[in-house]
Amino acid sequence: MAFDPRQALREAGILGGPIPEEVEGAFATLTKEETDLLISLKSRIPAMLPEVLAHSLSGGQWNKPEAAQHGFETAMLCACGAWSGSGQN
Repeated sequence: MAFDPRQALREAGILGGPIPEEVEGAFATLTKEETDLLISLKSRIPAMLPEVLAHSLSGGQWNKPEAAQHGFETAMLCACGAWSGSGQN
């Protein structure tokens, strides 16, 4: 029997319910190693990112980046290429 990554992800509790056809197709192309990695991350991610997950699972909304609370302009927070010089030709 051929390896079905979608079935393995369903059995691991990562996929459930109806999902868009495009997503289903993307998961169908995963190798066994990639699938095993996703399954192993399922239990690790909550331990590594508890604050982010707690906020996202509670339905919370981020109103503005934390750096904006320290006086940085929100519009400038995405300009890392400009200040690092990596965006110069």
